[in-house]
Order: sequence, then structure tokens, then C-alpha cells
Amino acid sequence: MQRLSEIMEKGEYLRIQVEGGGCSGFQYKFSVDCNKNEEDRVFEQAGVGIIVDQESLEFVKGSTVDFSQELIRSTFQVLKNPQADHGCSCGSSFSVKL
Repeated sequence: MQRLSEIMEKGEYLRIQVEGGGCSGFQYKFSVDCNKNEEDRVFEQAGVGIIVDQESLEFVKGSTVDFSQELIRSTFQVLKNPQADHGCSCGSSFSVKL
């Protein structure tokens, strides 16, 4: 949450969406959004928030979101996703448990 509070303006949220694609079947998409839709779930802590739409929530519920900074990239990541069977090595796509 610390990195979110550093980069987000008041009224902005980190939106997490799950889309088809990636090397494992599904991929995470992160964006900054000022709009909350009626069907969105909002998770707020320490003045910053994350938005997840209802469809994506089914794929990420119980997950942890973290910020990772490495030599080649800095990114938000979904970690410890209990809905994922396995993920790719870059951490941006996953397959679901059946």
C-alpha cells in the first residue's frame, strides 16, 4: 500500500482486471481508474484503494497484491492466488484450477 499512496492522486484507484490471454490462459491487467462502477468491489486501506470488477474477483479472490522492483522492471503483482493452478515465470499470466 505504501507504493500506491506514493503514486496515486486523491480519488484514483488501482484497478485489477483478469482477461483471457497470456502464456497460461489468463492475464492480470493493472490500470489507474477514477471511476467506480456499481458492480465493482473496492478494497481500501490507509487512504488508498484497489478496484476489482465482479467477474475478475472470481479469479483473484483471496490473493495478495504487492509491488515488486527489480533491475529490469517495477510492477504491481498478484501473489499467492488461491484460484490459480500455476503461473508463468514473469508472474503476469496464470491458469485456473478446475
